[in-house]
Amino acid sequence: MDRRQRHRALTLLIRMLALGGAIFLLLLPLEASAADVQAGSASQNVPAGTTITDDLYIFGSNVTVAGTVDGNVIAAGGTITITGHVTKDVMVAGGTVDISGPIDGSIRVAGGTVNVSGPVNGDVLAGTGTLNVNAGATVGRDLLLGAGQSTIAAPVARNVMLGSGNVTLENSVGGNVTGGVGQLTLTSGAKIGGYLDYTSNQTASIQSGATVAGSVTRHTPANATPAIRGFGFLTWLRGWIGISFLGLLLVLLFPQFSSRAADTLVRRPGASVGYGAVLLVVTPIVGIVAFIVGVLIGGWWLALLLMPAYFLALALGYVVTGYWLGRWASTSFNWHLHPALIVVGGLFVLSVITAIPVLGWLVGFLAAIFGLGALAVTLTTRSPAGQTVQKVAA
Repeated sequence: MDRRQRHRALTLLIRMLALGGAIFLLLLPLEASAADVQAGSASQNVPAGTTITDDLYIFGSNVTVAGTVDGNVIAAGGTITITGHVTKDVMVAGGTVDISGPIDGSIRVAGGTVNVSGPVNGDVLAGTGTLNVNAGATVGRDLLLGAGQSTIAAPVARNVMLGSGNVTLENSVGGNVTGGVGQLTLTSGAKIGGYLDYTSNQTASIQSGATVAGSVTRHTPANATPAIRGFGFLTWLRGWIGISFLGLLLVLLFPQFSSRAADTLVRRPGASVGYGAVLLVVTPIVGIVAFIVGVLIGGWWLALLLMPAYFLALALGYVVTGYWLGRWASTSFNWHLHPALIVVGGLFVLSVITAIPVLGWLVGFLAAIFGLGALAVTLTTRSPAGQTVQKVAA
């Protein structure tokens, strides 16, 4: 099979997934099939004064939702700003996320820096590098966080569950505060209505004026044995070797395609994250629908082949992001390296970052989404006639 045939076959696969997704949407109730989807360009905007009376799926490098959404908001991008009123839940993933509009439901967010500054009637679940729940916000139910640095300056109606590096609590918590933390600080305005039960190597700093209605219990984390630490390193090493092998196959067997996919991350970041997020959500749904239809009319086993292909595509997306990272480093330091060394080096750096507690899984997740979207964009975009890919000297 030559390159043109491979390209046609992969393009056909993408179109089949899209067709399956369309069939699935047609099988949904009418109100669900009317969801508003905005994706593909560098910036996406729902201006103030606009009202969307359905769920909003919005993806781009810069996403702004200033209008009213009478439904859920599902968003992904580099920078996400939500100042409008959302009547249901907000589910977002981005580099910088700012949410200041009133949210009637819950917030589930993954990002580099997350700022919540408005009232939230439900829960706030955050996995992020830095989380700021500012004084103008309120949390109507529970706050669950996994973050490197957290400042909670808003009142929380029920419980706070911690999995964080440094946490500063500056306001009231109606229930209990529990979990693992590096350094916990309760300022003079902190008031815990229940008990404080935390795991840390350091005693919490409880300033004068702070109150805890219940008991205060500190647990010391158990140190891992050398055998367990060694097992963790071997697991990481095997993972890096395995993904590097996949990266070598990609850049050596498909050098032009892999180069174009890495270029797409830079040239079309909005489209990359948009396509990646859509494929991440739609593909499992298509697989389930295809399996059900296959049980009824035959050929159900074909649907089972979709899931291995799905996970392989996510792994390839991770590889593409690692390849781009290696090329960026090589260019920045003016190193003239073979593509094989570039992809292995880039995946090494990416694997080290993803091994960082709390933040690592978020980086790996975003790397897979961006790379998956770049693959989809590259497969569905014909390269200009006569285009050549510059080879990197070994």
